[in-house]
Order: sequence, then structure tokens, then C-alpha cells
Amino acid sequence: MSFLDAFMVGISARTRQSTADESFSDSLEPLCHDERYRAETLLETDAYTAGTTTYPEYPTQVVETEALWVYLEGRIYDSESQSLRSELLEVGERVLADDGSSEYLRNWVRETDGEFLLVAYDKRSERIGLCNDLLGRLPVYYYHDDDALLFSRELRYIIEALDDTEFDPVGVAQSLLFGYSLGERTLMRRVTRLRPGTHLTFDPDEGVVTRTALHRLDFEQQTAADRSRTRNAAELADRFETACENRSGYGDGDIISLSGGLDSRSVLAGYHATETPATAATMDSETYVADSDVEIAEKLARTFDIEWNRYQIEPPKGGDLDMLIKSKTGQIGLLTSFILDFFRKLRSDHGAGITYVTGDGGDKALPDLTPTRPLATESQLVEYVIEENSFLDLEEVARLTGVSAEEIRRSVRDRIRTYPEQDFASQYVHFLVYERGVNFLFEGEDRNRLFFWSTSPFYSLDFFRYAMSCPADQKARYGLYREFLEQLSPAAAEHVHPDYRAPVASTRHAVAAHVDDLLSRYPRLFETVLPIIRSVNGLEKGSTVDPDTIGCIRNQVEQCNAVDDVLSADDVQAFLDAAAEHERTSIYRVFAITSVVDDIHSSRSVLESHQETTFG
Repeated sequence: MSFLDAFMVGISARTRQSTADESFSDSLEPLCHDERYRAETLLETDAYTAGTTTYPEYPTQVVETEALWVYLEGRIYDSESQSLRSELLEVGERVLADDGSSEYLRNWVRETDGEFLLVAYDKRSERIGLCNDLLGRLPVYYYHDDDALLFSRELRYIIEALDDTEFDPVGVAQSLLFGYSLGERTLMRRVTRLRPGTHLTFDPDEGVVTRTALHRLDFEQQTAADRSRTRNAAELADRFETACENRSGYGDGDIISLSGGLDSRSVLAGYHATETPATAATMDSETYVADSDVEIAEKLARTFDIEWNRYQIEPPKGGDLDMLIKSKTGQIGLLTSFILDFFRKLRSDHGAGITYVTGDGGDKALPDLTPTRPLATESQLVEYVIEENSFLDLEEVARLTGVSAEEIRRSVRDRIRTYPEQDFASQYVHFLVYERGVNFLFEGEDRNRLFFWSTSPFYSLDFFRYAMSCPADQKARYGLYREFLEQLSPAAAEHVHPDYRAPVASTRHAVAAHVDDLLSRYPRLFETVLPIIRSVNGLEKGSTVDPDTIGCIRNQVEQCNAVDDVLSADDVQAFLDAAAEHERTSIYRVFAITSVVDDIHSSRSVLESHQETTFG
């Protein structure tokens, strides 16, 4: 089987004036890497061409009338299928309206639970419009220049379609620092990420893009703060069960990604409580998965009497890393490439028509995300964001990119100033959800959709909004999570939490969570104790980087001159010389950027020549 046996799925579109000689159908072909994928032109007019690269099971649909064409990608979970057509046509008309429809769209986006992108085209005026879900669950990118517009679910499509795209130094610096660029910024100049809950229109006569933010969550508004933790937990359990039910029953069945953690067991408990059919699957690996994770997952599967399969996964090879670079353009970490073997085996056993159900978002919705120490000034908030979320030291990033540390700080500050919250603690929560969540973790979930549809009940709008309106003091030290899980399923709460080797409902867990909270407030002590905690709990899987990885990065720097245009080649080599002093995650963050540059600018990239090399 080829390593490039899956690629980005979804829509890509462009105006006739936006690219040079290549035909539209030819531009889609590089996005298809095996016989499962097909490129299909869906719309071809004097002004636009639009098409998809999908496998047959991927959810898309088109509805149209004499005047209107509407494309929906993804799933809307709270609409009856028989009424969805009329709903899409109504929303499409509103998306294309000149004015007066913003309030309708705001209400629709606020109330529509789903993961989707809607594209509407007016056959008479040739206006085109986009609208995505409230959380922006499906990454979308666009480029606009004068009378040209391109948009795509894949950043790489836009890069390949344009001749004049350049790397954005600040975007690269942010990506090195955090693992992702901030806000609408991407790695490339003038290529923009569509923000969550956004309505965008393009008028070809005027060559003008109009963009409207329909709604943003404000985490300062804790509307559930006047209710007891017990009541909030009960409300959340009820909403969670509904979210599990709404996401079930599509395609060829639901497979729960089951580990030993609280998030995935909550999904298992939600399916069980609603008597929703599902099976479960767990990764197993001596290198990448803690033994306790697999042991607890097996016990949970027995407790809930669910069919469960364990998949032994192999270390990733160069072809896996290359696939992630080509499909996600450095926006997710290459260290996650081991999961591709798991997905291939799942798809081989169950097909691409399954719904892969994860616990993603549980780490955002239920824990206390507020800073562990008081922040009195904006500059303290900026420093805290960098301190708590960076893969590399800020000064190291400045050396590698040539962007000053002060300019990087300023870019973080400027982004935070766009948030709706006023207090610093709530702004930090906003950062974790709308930057780390939307721009990084959602990209990881979208990687799953290369193989089959992936979703999580934790991001159900009804559940997520309510959870984020609960006060931090109820969430602290797993307090709200514990009661939520006990309301959902006492049996799930009785199983050991692998982080603390104790049931979440136990006194031991409460004590351990309290100690963990204290350690997080004293970083130096935490750095001393963390290796001991990991070793005791069987979570330490090593952090060394193999020589092949270091050699691969050196080859990229030496063979691709363009790397030196984006990063300082000398400083990258010096960084690699001191590899033993750096965390594995730091080295792989540099690896992601050098790999993207090499892949874009080389006729044959270094990773392409290392398809069978094992990266462990």
C-alpha cells in the first residue's frame, strides 16, 4: 500500500482570473493519490470553477434551483434529512443577499450544531458566498487579490495554484513557537484562514470580498455560575447524551476511539447511557502508547460490554511524514504521524463509511483553563501565553526566523486585543479555544477525515457552550468533570484515571489533582517532579530523537536553498548540533517547517526520498 493512500478531502474553487494556464481539473489531480479518491468538477461558469477531491463516503451534497447553487460539506446534526434541502436553499439565499440577512445568519449559526462549510452561488449575479459553523470545525483557506479569489479546504491547493505566494515570517515564527499561527494568519503571505462562524461573500463585478463575523463565544460570560456544580453536571450529562445520539447512525456505524483517559470514556458512557450502538478501538504501541492506557481501555470495554479491538501500530516511516506535510502543510505536528497506521488498519477492517468518534474537546470544555497565577497586566498575559504554550524558547525562534522577539510578542498581543473578553483570565481561555483549539487541534481532527468522518460530542454547540459558561472554581481540580462523569455513568467514574492511577471519584484522585494544581503554580518544582510522576504511572516513553531525523533535517537545509530564505540555515544547523539539549517536540517543530519549505520548492523533497525510512 502506498503511504500516500489518503489525502485532503473537500472543496476547492477559484475565479477564472485567479491562476495561470493550468486547467481546473488538472489542478485537482495532485490531491488524489489512490483509486479511492476522485476529483469532480461541481461548478463551471464564466466566473468560477469549483470541485471536490473526495472518497465516496465523505459527506458532501449539492442542492440547486434555476437561480441558486448550494454546496454543503460536512454534517449538520440537528436537522431532519427531509427538511435539510429547504434549509440549505434558505441559508444559501441569505448568504448571497446584499443586505438584511446578517441577523438571520447569526441566529442560524448560533443554533446549528454541526461541522460544515456551506458555499452558495447566485447564477444571475455571479456572487459567491461562504458560511462555516460556529466553531470552524473544518479548516478553510482563501486568497483574494483584486478580481481573483481562491478558496480551499487545503492550504496546499492555494499555494500550488499561485505563482507569487511567499512565506509569512511572522506566521512561520508563530508556528515554530506554538505549533500554529494565530488568528486568520497562515504560513503564507495573503493566504487567510477563514475564522469560525464567518460569512464571506465575493462580488466578481467589484472584485470585493466582504467578511462578517457572525458570532464569537465570550468566555467572560459565565451564565451558569449561579447554579450548583451538581446541577451543572446534570445539565451537561443530559446535553452530552443528546450530542452522542445526534452524531450516531450515519454511514456504516460508529467506532469510539477508546483510551484510558476521561474524555474517551465519557464518550463510551454517553453511547451506553443512550443505548446507541457502537464498537471501540484502541491503539497499542510500546513506543507511543502508555501501557496503562490500553489496560484501562480493555477494562472499560468489558464493563460496558462493547465490542473492542486493539490495534498494534508500527513506527511511522518517511512516507507517513510526507503525507502529513502534503496534506496539512506543517499545521499539525509530525510526531503524530504514528497514528496513520492505526487509521489505515481501522479503515481496512471497517471501511471509510464509519464515523470515528473521539473525546477531542473534553480537555477544553470541562477542566479549568484559567491561568494558574494572577495576571495584572496585558504584558503579563502575553508572557504567560508564550511561557505556557511554546515548543521552543522565544529567543531561539527569533534566531531561527530573523523575526525579533519583540515583534513576536507584539503579534501575540495584537491578536489578544481582538478578543471580546476584557479580563485577562478569560482572554487566556479564549486563546486556548480559538488559537490552540481551532488552529491546531482542529487540524489534527481534520487529518482523521483523510480516512473517514471524525467527530466529537464534546464540541456539540449545546454542550460546549454550557460547559464554557460554568465557573472556573467548579471546574478546578476535576471537580465538575468528576460530577459530570458520575452523573453520566458511575461505572465509568470508578475506573482508574491513568494520569493519577486512581478512580476519578476517589479521595486519592482528589488529593493527586490538588497536588497537580499546586505544582502547576510552581513551575520549577513541577519540572523536577514531572519525570517522577510519568515514570511511576508508566507514561514516560522517551524523548530522544533518532539520528535519521537529524540527518533528514540537515539534508533539507543543505539541498533546498529556499530553507535559508525562511529560516537561518546556519542557526538551524547550530540548533541541530545541540539537539541533545532540546526537547523532541522542539526538534520536530523545526522539522515540520523545513519539510514544508523543501516540499514546496524541491522537485523531489528529502522526505520523498526517505519513504521507507523509519522515524522512531
